[in-house]
Amino acid sequence: MWRIIRSKEYSFEPYGKGVADIKRLMRQSSAEGRFEGLGLLRIPSNGIFPKHVHPEREEIYYVLSGSGILMIEDNEVNIMEGDAVYISGNVHHGLKNVSEKELIVFYTTAFK
Repeated sequence: MWRIIRSKEYSFEPYGKGVADIKRLMRQSSAEGRFEGLGLLRIPSNGIFPKHVHPEREEIYYVLSGSGILMIEDNEVNIMEGDAVYISGNVHHGLKNVSEKELIVFYTTAFK
């Protein structure tokens, strides 16, 4: 199986928690394969993608533009354009943007 996902055919929508937008390019059940999600996060200046946990899924963030802070467990770590972050999923994690420039992060999640 294969498929092309045309990002321009999808829109950002409010995440619903925190102050961030999400563009979900793929979302599927474990019955359809290991990869569960794929998309983009857009976090405005002073915005936040709140901490969350999903023990059944691993996640990778890749910072496409901007900079911000990775909130991971009780730590806060600076991240910037070009950084990639692997998260096992069983730790609380989130993102916040304390800069004046928009933070854009590509994410993908996979079932363990």
